[in-house]
Amino acid sequence: MLPADQLESLVLTLHDIGAVRIGRFELHSGRMSPIYIDLRLLASFPNALREAAAAYRHRLKTLTFDRIAATPLAGLPIGTAICLDMNLPLIYPRKTVKGYGTGKQIEGQWEIGQTAVVVDDLITSGDSLLKGITFLKAAGLRVNEAVVLIDREQGGREALEEQGYRLYSLMTIGQLLAIMESKERITSHQRARILQGLRQK
Repeated sequence: MLPADQLESLVLTLHDIGAVRIGRFELHSGRMSPIYIDLRLLASFPNALREAAAAYRHRLKTLTFDRIAATPLAGLPIGTAICLDMNLPLIYPRKTVKGYGTGKQIEGQWEIGQTAVVVDDLITSGDSLLKGITFLKAAGLRVNEAVVLIDREQGGREALEEQGYRLYSLMTIGQLLAIMESKERITSHQRARILQGLRQK
């Protein structure tokens, strides 16, 4: 768990850069959501990206692994920032296999049998994380754990745990909304409406 002051600062930073928006949005999964979290924006705000990387470091330094594996595409800027922050090697699975050159599915340098910890921006259903893990394991890497900035609390954690993986989130969407309400970024009514909307299937 992040220290309270670090968590609060990160939430407010995400809101300030427009990475957290309230409204009605269709997600990649097809679900409708009353909140949209666009952590791809971090790449355009170096100070915010550094703050996010420091938050990941807080969790990653407690884990044992050989490689950071960033998921494409949203996890890649974050993974790059983390590898620079922690001076650790980064690899990443491609969305499609290269049809030229070495034809690699995984970019970067690794050895069969090494352990990778997967980093992504957030988790909703867990599908994209599980897909990335599948590619990494097919290349001969071991994967036990994944770390995300935000858990939307919509079944992703449970989906990973059912497959035998541990998920660490730096915050839940419930924590994010509680901080936003406490700092008067949203009202209590908005918070209740968003939480109700997230619970709907």
